[in-house]
Amino acid sequence: MKRANLYLSLVLVLGSGGLTVAACGDDSAAPTGSSGAGGGDGDGDGDGDGDGDGDGDTTSTGGSDVCLLHNCASDAECGGCSEGRVYCSVAEGRCVACGTGGVCPDGLTCNPYGECTDPEKVCPTDPEGTPTIACSSSADCVNCDPAHKVCDPATSACVACTSTDTTECQSTDICKDGKCTQACSDECTSDNDCGQCNGAKACNNHKCSQCSDTYACPAGEYCSENGTCTSICGSIEAPGVCNFDEDCSGCGKLEGSEAEFVCNTPINGGTGQCIPVASGCSDVGGVVLPPPYNEVTNLCSEDGDCANVGVQYNVGKALRDLTGFGEPGDIVEIADANLEYPMPVCATILSVPSGGDDPIECGVCVPCREDADCADINIDLLTAQLFPGLGGLAVAVALDLLFGDNEHQIYMYCETIAAGYGACLPCPGLLNDCGVDGGGGGGGGGGSGTCDHPAEEVGTALDPACDECAAIICDFDSFCCEVEWDAFCVEQAGESCGDNTCHDPCVTGLAMDSSCGSCEAIMCDFDPFCCDPENGAWDSQCVVEATEECGITCG
Repeated sequence: MKRANLYLSLVLVLGSGGLTVAACGDDSAAPTGSSGAGGGDGDGDGDGDGDGDGDGDTTSTGGSDVCLLHNCASDAECGGCSEGRVYCSVAEGRCVACGTGGVCPDGLTCNPYGECTDPEKVCPTDPEGTPTIACSSSADCVNCDPAHKVCDPATSACVACTSTDTTECQSTDICKDGKCTQACSDECTSDNDCGQCNGAKACNNHKCSQCSDTYACPAGEYCSENGTCTSICGSIEAPGVCNFDEDCSGCGKLEGSEAEFVCNTPINGGTGQCIPVASGCSDVGGVVLPPPYNEVTNLCSEDGDCANVGVQYNVGKALRDLTGFGEPGDIVEIADANLEYPMPVCATILSVPSGGDDPIECGVCVPCREDADCADINIDLLTAQLFPGLGGLAVAVALDLLFGDNEHQIYMYCETIAAGYGACLPCPGLLNDCGVDGGGGGGGGGGSGTCDHPAEEVGTALDPACDECAAIICDFDSFCCEVEWDAFCVEQAGESCGDNTCHDPCVTGLAMDSSCGSCEAIMCDFDPFCCDPENGAWDSQCVVEATEECGITCG
């Protein structure tokens, strides 16, 4: 749904004097509940008419005008739906006209989907369940299942939606190839699949993200493994790790100080760590953490010292930033809502005394080391603060428009700040969990697939135990080993696997050999890690270096 339509829907719902007009009918969900088709009178009062007024008909004379057509949890959320669908089949989360108390008018019958329809209008299907009738209008699709209620005039087929009719879709969906598809897809195959996902325009590991190999981050940032743009503090392959002071230029400065980070390298050579120049541990508290975490400066020696440390996190501001609306003065306002967000991790940060002494170790409480340390935020617990003065129905509509049938959560991930610690930030796009450690993210190497086809062919999800190539791809993109080995997985296999380790230097994959080409020869000399078959890989840092050292253009 376009933002303007979302505003309009909420305005209609939140009109003066309460709920006055139907909000919207393009949502879908399956909320928890025990009642469903075939039970009770639909309103719980036992009068048999299902609308609470006892007059024997099926029309409520005093109900709301809200219509959460595919995401209801009670009859009150169906009062404004058309075609008599004023009852909620809670088990399915759908507003229906019959089967939960409503009685169909003479000449109409209650079909399996809770709609009063003409029994003469049949909807035959093929073995896969696809309707085989040729339609001229959506009225011809009336007895088809909920995924085939709309007539596509271009094909005369009953489908879920068209570019001009998404009434049977979620408010968070778009119509793609006649199917209702989540705008922030977690099964994307190209950046185009994410074009309408706010704040997550790139397809990374089959999830709509901030960035990908083909959708670059702004200058000074790199694309992390979970598809978020992260400031470069140290080298890309190991944040916080460095060889020269210049590697630490993106680490920021201590709050209220012009002191910068430097690269502290071992006396006997090798890589070092980016550390702040400070006079002592008391100057390191809150080092380079983004707001609001920089307000906390608790020192520590172990995680237990940070057990009760937290910061006030403004969830309302986070929602406004993620969705692009709700600021004061907008038609619909999302108010500030604060909660105590934990900072339970003790990060060891090296500090360089101003007198030039050897570095000392300072422990500072921070939000996280990895994604699993970041707790997701349950919006349902904060609705009174986020939408003050609104009734339950208005809040239900607002949440439906924001989240559809997804959980009402702000998913959080750990953005690495420097070696060993990071900050918990919201995942881009609002609807998808981008974390890679706490579940829901890419990578990990797991899978429940089979071994019934080679990696070079499209087919069912493969198991990482099939062969070395499957293990490589499964670790990089769990979609290929949990859902489907699609064309994108085949492409990755072609780039990263095979008897010959040579592949496009613009693409990450196995470590290459100097014999692969002139650029590879330059890179093997410049950065041996990119050509080490035992411990190395041609990672994103190698791609960046190849563009600089070989003069090639990538992406």
